[in-house]
Amino acid sequence: MSGYPASQLLLDLQWDDSPRLDGFEPGANGIALQALRQLLDDGGALYLWGPPGSGRSHLLRAACAALQQRGAGALYLSPDAPPSHWPAIDAPGLALLAIDDVNDCSPWQQELLFGLFNALRQRGGGFLAAGDRAPAQLPLRDDLRTRLAWGLALALQPLDDAAKARVLQRIAAARGLELRDELSRYILTHHARDMRSLAELIDRLDAYALRHSRAASIPLLKDMLADADRSAPT
Repeated sequence: MSGYPASQLLLDLQWDDSPRLDGFEPGANGIALQALRQLLDDGGALYLWGPPGSGRSHLLRAACAALQQRGAGALYLSPDAPPSHWPAIDAPGLALLAIDDVNDCSPWQQELLFGLFNALRQRGGGFLAAGDRAPAQLPLRDDLRTRLAWGLALALQPLDDAAKARVLQRIAAARGLELRDELSRYILTHHARDMRSLAELIDRLDAYALRHSRAASIPLLKDMLADADRSAPT
């Protein structure tokens, strides 16, 4: 276990309460998942890019969690992390640095990342980054953008509806909520399709079903949304 607090590794969870590599629905991203597993074993550099909902943050957090379970030091960061959470270039025991939303890094963060990248590569550690566009298109300083292109860079694809339905049912099952196929299809047809919003909807539905002692169904979902509309401020 590293000396880094868990709050630095698992910030702002999106649609999985405890991101795990074996809980990631690969869809069309099987090659990226394989490359990430190899990074954890062998070190090196990997850059993942794709639109919101493509699983970037899940994979970075899950990678850190996987290395921590092995007793290695792993640190997840995003540009909104306070300066005190960023490690020194010579931080001991750091086997993996995972930086999310690298496209939003400030100038001082870019400078530090450049040094951290070089230090980790020299020590045989892993550098994992994710952003919203290909390395050549990142709005970063030239030397950091070049470093990100040194390793493997893979595009992530959003999940299709069948994969999203599997994820929704897995999230629901983890909460003890039975989500039938027709309800999954209805949700995907009538509501926001990004996984964060969908997971939040399942959480709300679970709480509403428990409060009213009713099974999850399309009528129950409609009642929940109608109650929310009536209680919303005008």
